[in-house]
Amino acid sequence: MSEIRNSAPLSASLSPNAPACIATRHKLIDHLMQERELFLCDAVRILGSRDRAEDVLQDAALRCLSSGAITTQPTSPRGLLRRMVRNLALDHWRRNGHETSMDDTTPEPVASGPTAEQSLVAYETLSAMARAIMSLPETQKHAFTEHRLKARRQNEIASEMGLSPARVHALIHSAHTYLANELRETA
Repeated sequence: MSEIRNSAPLSASLSPNAPACIATRHKLIDHLMQERELFLCDAVRILGSRDRAEDVLQDAALRCLSSGAITTQPTSPRGLLRRMVRNLALDHWRRNGHETSMDDTTPEPVASGPTAEQSLVAYETLSAMARAIMSLPETQKHAFTEHRLKARRQNEIASEMGLSPARVHALIHSAHTYLANELRETA
């Protein structure tokens, strides 16, 4: 686990655009918290332990707050954070005695992925879901995709479509019911 350093040297090294740097760092921390499970899964895949993965996420948060290299908003915060978590997890993995020498044939940790059969089933299920969504009436499809796929609030969708929030909720609910029935019939 990283040790916490005194913040005095950090504040002394801040440039004139320090408020922008601080805002960027806080945005990265917010993104790290919002996508926490994704980053945690990345670290668990490498380390094989949730506790050690939690330590890696804590290290990543400290890096976000103390790094002098983070001065502007990255174009892909998720990509930056995933790389950071992956590299920290690999460093942590190597530090704990898993470093391979030239004579050692111990393989690096490999994430086990889905089998070919599982991938095919998932693809067929996804294709069936896409066909079912496309067969929905236009207003239902719009309300469902905006809310469930684009994560928009039902109130926003209602005002955009000129409908009441209750009507939008009913459209989304009926789309859910229809899609669940379609998937059951496909399976």
